[in-house]
Amino acid sequence: MASWSQDRSLREDLTCAICCQLFSEPVMLDCMHHFCKACIQGYWESCARVPSCPQCRREFPSQGFRTHYLLSGLVEKVRRCGFAEHQHKMRKHLADALQARQKEMEKFLERKHATQEAINGLTKVSGELNFKIRAEFACLRQILEEKERAVLAELREKEEQSLAQLHRDVHLLEEGMSVLQRDIERIEQSLSKVEEVSLLEVESLNIRPSVRVETQPAFSLQHYRDSHSGPLQYMFWRQMLQSIHPAPAPLTFDIESAHPNLVFSRDLTAVTERNRALPVPSSPRRFLQCVNVLGLQTFDSGQHYWEVWVGSKTKWDLGVANEAVDRAAKVKLCPENGYWTLRLRNKNEYWATTTPSVRLTPRQPPQKVGVFLDCQEGTVTFFDARDMSHLFTFHQVSAERYCPFFSTCFSDGWDNIEPMRLCHLAL
Repeated sequence: MASWSQDRSLREDLTCAICCQLFSEPVMLDCMHHFCKACIQGYWESCARVPSCPQCRREFPSQGFRTHYLLSGLVEKVRRCGFAEHQHKMRKHLADALQARQKEMEKFLERKHATQEAINGLTKVSGELNFKIRAEFACLRQILEEKERAVLAELREKEEQSLAQLHRDVHLLEEGMSVLQRDIERIEQSLSKVEEVSLLEVESLNIRPSVRVETQPAFSLQHYRDSHSGPLQYMFWRQMLQSIHPAPAPLTFDIESAHPNLVFSRDLTAVTERNRALPVPSSPRRFLQCVNVLGLQTFDSGQHYWEVWVGSKTKWDLGVANEAVDRAAKVKLCPENGYWTLRLRNKNEYWATTTPSVRLTPRQPPQKVGVFLDCQEGTVTFFDARDMSHLFTFHQVSAERYCPFFSTCFSDGWDNIEPMRLCHLAL
């Protein structure tokens, strides 16, 4: 600090009082004050009166001064020193700027590398999804084509059976017509000779038809058409559903796992919470701290999908739980504790219960939530079942056996009393 102060004082002593810069060609007046040569000359030229000193105002008989070589040398040294210091500062400034740019370049390179990896990953995953989607549609096309072949084969079989029967009827009718034609000819002959034929001979003729043809009821072309019409796409879709995997699973609630405050419909597909506990049998499978319940069906392999109606409930939790979770303790719903769930709080706050939780922003409040469990891939995926828009996916899901999980949350009087329902596909 002292060195900086001394340097500043020296520079002030070597500064011209007129231009306020370091002396350039310093000269000394008779009053011992110093100025730049050009500065004092300019000053005197601008003054109409007698030359004087700008600092002490002493007047001189003429414009005279002496060049101060010693001061000039000292100023040059200070100027060189200042230039060296300026260079040092510039070098430091440039070095700092270079270091900052290099760090920024490293960040850009890291981001570029990450972006390139994202591009490569996106290309790879898109290819895999493209293959998977094509395979799924190929499977659907195969089901449709097989169904089409079966339906057309059935139609051809019925057509052939009907045609065969109709052809048989035509043949029998033609045979009957032939016999009748012979009878007609005999009767016509007898009629033409009625005067020559005796009454006994006429009475011997059988005037009743001599042929009886047993045919099937009249074929109804309209009935045939109607029996193969109707909402064909819907009818085929119903039949296709038996081949689609996974089809929506018709789950029911496991009442033995249910908290005592939960009340169920008779078919065990609807549940709501009441503010008092019901007398229920004691069971180690029962949730005791939270109003939770599991699905009766459990899974340990394959792919499974189910849908849950949440309607206008103000809060809920649902998803998948490890069958081995501690049901007597009150624990946080998170993957570390064996839960992979979505939750609603405060009517419009949707969360995935990761660690930490992730806030979700669905396009519209889902009234029906689809849950897709893939045991082989180790994923649990949630959808808005109204349009099958993706909500969230848990990865690295692992358990020996999985259970569908539900929590109505407390009813809060009447605010959250609407039941939670398991959706069954109505066919």
